[in-house]
Amino acid sequence: MSLQKSLIDNIMKFHSKRGSGTFFSIEFDQEKNGEFHFSVKLPEQSLNPSGAIQGGMITSVLDDCTSLCVIMTCEGKRFPNTINLHTTFHRPLRLEPVKVKTSIIKLGKNVVSIEGKIFKKDNSLVASCIHTGFLFDTNGINA
Repeated sequence: MSLQKSLIDNIMKFHSKRGSGTFFSIEFDQEKNGEFHFSVKLPEQSLNPSGAIQGGMITSVLDDCTSLCVIMTCEGKRFPNTINLHTTFHRPLRLEPVKVKTSIIKLGKNVVSIEGKIFKKDNSLVASCIHTGFLFDTNGINA
């Protein structure tokens, strides 16, 4: 898939101005063979009382990145409204930059299934998810 830089820039700009996009620092790195790569910095407010990133925050990052993967694949014309988001946690995450990899399992007419994985800087797997969403029209993304 060949993504236009201007489209990616508009999608990422739109995302960073609203909701969770203002909380997490998510940067699009690349798309290679259908796998989307993101770099993410979570704020200190993401920590739970034990000093690890709270599981809901990890799930929220996976939700955002898998959704961005779909929006980019659909060239900004469609987005997934979550039907189900199942996250499995593999190890704790302390406050550090992470990498997220996402890929579309199946893109149907109305429903999409996406896989997401979040990795520590040593490449160890922190969490993985399966995200299912009902596809809605964006009516154009105005960045």
